[in-house]
Parts: sequence; structure tokens; C-alpha cells
Amino acid sequence: MTTQTPYDPAPRQPEAVYPTAPPWAPQEQQAPPAHQGAPPGPAWAGDPHLRHGQLMVPYPELMHGAGRPEPPSWVPVAVITFLAWPFGAISAARRAGRARRQGSARYPYWLAFGLTVGLSSFLLLVSVALAVPFYLAFREGAATAALESDLVHGGKVKTTGGATVTRAECTPTAPRSSDGRRAYACGLTLSDGRTGTLRVVADRDGHWTTVKTK
Repeated sequence: MTTQTPYDPAPRQPEAVYPTAPPWAPQEQQAPPAHQGAPPGPAWAGDPHLRHGQLMVPYPELMHGAGRPEPPSWVPVAVITFLAWPFGAISAARRAGRARRQGSARYPYWLAFGLTVGLSSFLLLVSVALAVPFYLAFREGAATAALESDLVHGGKVKTTGGATVTRAECTPTAPRSSDGRRAYACGLTLSDGRTGTLRVVADRDGHWTTVKTK
């Protein structure tokens, strides 16, 4: 007499296999999945620290902004600010707003504006410090030249014998006063070969008067 095993309607489940390979091992070294019908996933699928997989970047955080558009350049802000300060602020505000809408930083544009303002202010101060003495020296040289020309060509110098002034070299002997006049010592060369010194006070236009000496 034979005894038959009762019919079991439930299919037999495969035995669970403990994975012996680490999650970072190559795919072929891992244990076979429990369900043969499902396609095998990547080695880093279950690890949140390896969600970037095999990306060729030094740090995975670099991929967070990979889809962002290129932010506006800060160079036009520096150029416009150097040429005209108020318009540079307008350009910085517009470009910073566009960068904010794109998810980029806004500080490069205001930093370029501030540094350019500081640099242009420094250059302006240096230019003024160098230009003012040069202008004053040029103006005093022009006043001295006007005085020398008036001494030679003005015909105001009276000499004995009718000799005329052929050459005059004047040197300032005192600072210019508040009324715009300055004292000079002028060496004169006459047409008859004689030389002499004449002390005068003249304004910037070369108009002079003699100084009486004791």
C-alpha cells in the first residue's frame, strides 16, 4: 500500500543567501539577488553616501549645480564703474539679480563694484596730488616767461646811452602774495654788452614795477 504526499498549492520559495561581498565591490563579485527575475541594481543603490556612483569629480557636491546656467560676468561691472560710478551700481544690481534668479551668488558683482570704486578713488587722488604741483609750476613758469618778454620787448627799461635790453633772466625771490604779485630779481643784458640786475614786482601777466633799493 502506497501513501501519497498531500498536494501543496504554494510554490517553494528559494532560500535566502547572505551576501558575502561588500557594497562597493564590482557587480560580478556580489551574491545573486533573491529574485532571479528582477534585474540586478548597481552596487551603490542602497547607500546614501554613494548615490553619485562613479562620477568623475573630486567631490560629489560639485554635481549639485551642474544644471545651472553660466552666471553673468562681473567684468562689465568693473569697466562701467571705472568709467562712471553710478552706472556701475546699476549694472551690479541688475547682474546680481539675474544671478540670484539662476541660483548663483550675488556678491561677486558688488565686490567688483566696491573694489573698482576704491581703486578709481585712489588713482584720482594720486593724479590730483601729482597734477596740482605740476600745474602750479607750469603756471609760475609761464608768469616768469611773460615778465622776461615784457622786459625785452616792452620798452620800459630806460638806460643811459639809449641801449636796449636784449636778454632777461628772472628768478623769483619771494612767494606770491595774496594780491597775485611776486618779487623777482632779473639779470639784464643790454645791446651795448653791459649787464645789470633789476629788482621788480610783477603779476602773473608780466606787468611789473621796479623795487626801490636802499
